[in-house]
Amino acid sequence: MRKFLLLIIIVFLAGCKTSSDMVSSDGYFDTGGNTTYQDKDWNLEFYENCDLPDSSSVRWVTEGKETFLRFTLKDKQIGGCSSDGVARHSAPYWERAEIKQTTSINPTKDYVLTFKVRFVKGYSYSREDFLQLHQGVPGCRVGPIMMFKFSESFLKTNFSNERIMRSVDIDDLRGRWVDVRFEFSPSKSYDLYLDGKKLIDDGYVRFFECGQPYLKIGIYRPGDEKAEGNRISIVDYDKISLVEKK
Repeated sequence: MRKFLLLIIIVFLAGCKTSSDMVSSDGYFDTGGNTTYQDKDWNLEFYENCDLPDSSSVRWVTEGKETFLRFTLKDKQIGGCSSDGVARHSAPYWERAEIKQTTSINPTKDYVLTFKVRFVKGYSYSREDFLQLHQGVPGCRVGPIMMFKFSESFLKTNFSNERIMRSVDIDDLRGRWVDVRFEFSPSKSYDLYLDGKKLIDDGYVRFFECGQPYLKIGIYRPGDEKAEGNRISIVDYDKISLVEKK
């Protein structure tokens, strides 16, 4: 009996050390006991890697039979990351209501990320992100591999020369669920689809060998000391799935 129990323990421990194709050998980031987010129709988990502006910045919402995650960002809500209160990239500070994937992604694999997003309010201001493929880790302080944002109502990336159709206007998307498909290899390139329509083919990425890729969702934008009015943005996410591309 003892030999049998020992065999079971050995098999269990061996299984624990086996990483998924979606996760690098470094596995999970240290969440520091912060709040995590994952719904039953998601296969990814996220956590608050930086302090959120307030308790209503990220919350679960139910409509009918569907439950989804809602982000709300108001004017002057400076993010909780150490760099958010610092003037940089032509902004006096940075506003943020955003969460980070708990696991890292293998940079040598090809992936397909799909999710539904609904831009409820806002996203007509300057450089408002809704999706990031990032790579910054301790000892490798580098910029995002890829960022998707709306700036002055039009879809853009973090690379000014990216080939995006300017017909993608937030006014055409706001208030309805949009299907996003992001096919990518962190160290090579990516394709982007909205509602089944390919917008970018073989897009440029900026990957560093020391980078440890992961995804971030939510709202991240430059602050504006001269902004008038409410300047509130709200965005919903649902059915998030990341799979290895076959």
